[in-house]
Amino acid sequence: MLSAPDGWVEMVEVNPPRLPSMLHRELRGRWPRVLITDNPFKQVRVSPYAFAARITHDIPEVQPTVVCSTRDRNILAIESEVRGALANGVGSFLVVQGDMLPEVEHWSNNYEIVEHLRNLQEAVSPVEFEVGMSTRSRSWMFRRRIEVGGQFFTTGPVMDPESVGPCAERLELQAGDPPVYLEVTPPFSPGWVKRLEGVGTVKISDALRDRLASTPDSQRRDFAWRIAKGIANRARTSGFAGVVLMGLRFETAVGEAYDVWHDSALSPIDSADIEAASESHRAGASSDQAGAVTPS
Repeated sequence: MLSAPDGWVEMVEVNPPRLPSMLHRELRGRWPRVLITDNPFKQVRVSPYAFAARITHDIPEVQPTVVCSTRDRNILAIESEVRGALANGVGSFLVVQGDMLPEVEHWSNNYEIVEHLRNLQEAVSPVEFEVGMSTRSRSWMFRRRIEVGGQFFTTGPVMDPESVGPCAERLELQAGDPPVYLEVTPPFSPGWVKRLEGVGTVKISDALRDRLASTPDSQRRDFAWRIAKGIANRARTSGFAGVVLMGLRFETAVGEAYDVWHDSALSPIDSADIEAASESHRAGASSDQAGAVTPS
């Protein structure tokens, strides 16, 4: 369980299909843990509870965690969904607030949902399940959500190894805290980075921004994966319990992402490597500029 991991955890976020299908079977032999989204960005998809149930029945070696959004659902509706998921072997739920747009109705509060589900744990015993929460990388929010009853947490997402240390420091992680998982999104392109920063992803450093802009298009994808691996390495030494790869299409998550992530030939890039490369690039540019104005 994510609330009591037996080691470092690496999982991937996946979107259910828009129509019923057997797509979930493609997870076989891939990631052992998946985080299932709940209709993000107003795109209506198959229920994450139903999708998770198909996974537990057809691929029991894969452990799904269902995102429980308070958007358009009251407490009764969410409890009903959770009870149905429990009956199908799903035992992990991550409570989030969900999309925040003017036309979106939030008929329940994420704090109330966590408290309600923690009480439900006693009511359905001996069936066991866990309840997590998302949190910003702020100590006051993290502590408040621990008090409410969160048993594990996610925070982020980040796209730069340089962001990992400050995230951990702002959380003020202590011995005995519930596990916290860092959300990671590979910085595939300057446009992709700009879009994600506009919806709340932690901003990247100027050094990474410059390095990404100077990387040829043909090399950016491998570069982004190497950055993501560098983030994971930083997270592991900064007190996080694991990472969640996010922002990927389903076919990417079960295909390219898994293959690249387990390819030892694609080595991680850390922020120190980025800064060194940026300094070298700046020095080269200065030299070229000086050469252009110096008489031969």
